[in-house]
Amino acid sequence: MDNVTHAALGIAAGIAVRRAGASLPAAALAGLLAGEGPDLDVFIRSAGDPLVSFRWHRHFTHSFAFAPVWGLLAALISAWFFRRRPDVHWRDLLLPGLAGALSHVLCDACTSYGTMLLWPFDYGRYAWDCLPIIDLFATLPVLVLAILAWKKGAPRLAAYGLVWFATYALLGVWQHARAESALRQWFASQQMADRIERVAVKPTALNLVVWRCVWLEGGKWHTAAVRVMPFADPQVIVGENRAALTPGSPGLPATGSPAAVIIADFSRFTQDWNSFTVDGPAVLIGDIRFGMLPTSARPLWSVRCEPNVPSTVVMDRSLLPGDWGRFGQMITGSDPRFIVIK
Repeated sequence: MDNVTHAALGIAAGIAVRRAGASLPAAALAGLLAGEGPDLDVFIRSAGDPLVSFRWHRHFTHSFAFAPVWGLLAALISAWFFRRRPDVHWRDLLLPGLAGALSHVLCDACTSYGTMLLWPFDYGRYAWDCLPIIDLFATLPVLVLAILAWKKGAPRLAAYGLVWFATYALLGVWQHARAESALRQWFASQQMADRIERVAVKPTALNLVVWRCVWLEGGKWHTAAVRVMPFADPQVIVGENRAALTPGSPGLPATGSPAAVIIADFSRFTQDWNSFTVDGPAVLIGDIRFGMLPTSARPLWSVRCEPNVPSTVVMDRSLLPGDWGRFGQMITGSDPRFIVIK
């Protein structure tokens, strides 16, 4: 999730669990610091490792096991900042700090990137796929209520903000289930359900209405946008497709080579949702789960491997003229390409 959302949730969580009589501003600061702390992993860098950000982002820093560390650090820093106030003690700030850290890891697990919640006992990445990375409907109410709770000294407003966010996330769970059910209903109507090998349904930016759907069929990844609105029939737009990576894909680096090791590491991150594209002498292995548009088969990030050239990560955030307008039409339902799913 974006850092504004993490800040709002951290402040709200810190205030909501503050001990009666303890400093509210100090609790808010502890929650804020712990709510932002896990994303310090973005500063882990390595010039010789193109996948370092994929390997370490939302790794141990985002686990339940590490949350108490963020809580303690936030409590100590906040206590030092308010050291001249007699009502501030670092022990009183441990719970607000822990609440802020937990708000971060749980919030990130609601998105699609994948979060190592159970490290070091389980290295799996959990993604509940119920919220987009940025959604103003999720963030703004929490932010406003958190600020008001801080300014007015009203913990109940902070609690209302947390209740709003949890409710919105549950709405995302419901919408995700509706979108997947609609997609499978469409598979059945096209008599292709028995040919589908894998299916993923992901939220798209700024909304819980249009969902990016990806499935594997006949050695290709296929994409679609599924729109689900309350009290209306679901709709689908069939999107682009792209070849899936297989052991027999042409041009792959030799087994055991540095490039092959990088592809294997990337595949662990993508959980084998890998597309395959030939680009001149190079091959691109992409993470088909993510794209700028729900109907696009251009992966948001790929590994580029070329003989005698170090492998690199390619980010593709490009948009064609009118793409944002088409995305807006998908959300409003005015895109003429929509097919009603009966």
